Amino acid sequence: MKTKRFIVLVLVILMTISLVGCGSKGGNGESGSGSGSQSNGTAVESCQTIGELMDLGGESVQWSTSEQVFVYAMELDGEYYRAIAEMTAEQSDALFNVDYNDENYEEQENEIVRPLEITRIDHLNDEILSQSELDALVGKTGQELFDAGWRPGFGYNLEDMEFWMYYGPFTYAVVFDGEVADADVDTFDEEEDIKDMVVKSAEFYMLGDATSIDE
Repeated sequence: MKTKRFIVLVLVILMTISLVGCGSKGGNGESGSGSGSQSNGTAVESCQTIGELMDLGGESVQWSTSEQVFVYAMELDGEYYRAIAEMTAEQSDALFNVDYNDENYEEQENEIVRPLEITRIDHLNDEILSQSELDALVGKTGQELFDAGWRPGFGYNLEDMEFWMYYGPFTYAVVFDGEVADADVDTFDEEEDIKDMVVKSAEFYMLGDATSIDE
């Protein structure tokens, strides 16, 4: 199955990491409250097309597409949303064939995706792990995290042994008790080399691999 994934960098992380994802740090993972978040939620829920959702000006934007669906995720004032729209074969082919060497490629993309009609909008905040759930990870090994569904994320900082790991649609900063010798940095294998290390701390970081869904 063809898939295409696109992520807008809204925060440049100046560390020794390998980037595959992006976002802006989301603080402690608590949902926003008050009339502002309620207004945003109403605005998001009322969107009928991807273009209307784009116009709300969300951050940490990412999208992906397969042959059947287009998925768009974003953060809006501390609230996280994912929208799903169905695509025709013609629309899918057109999006896959956008020429990224063309300086107008963004216009080509927008022409295709903005009119797509949204079939479902998910409010993702309830899927953020609480700090108490994250504290319960302390003492567990990397292998235990992998067995529980955690995955290597968009990078790591070996100096501080901090790893940005995916769980569900979000990224968490997980610090392990261990070290990597300078001589081993170039051959470091995240999934293999941290499996026996123990978690020292974990906290919510930002939106993660939010566009992966079961079709």
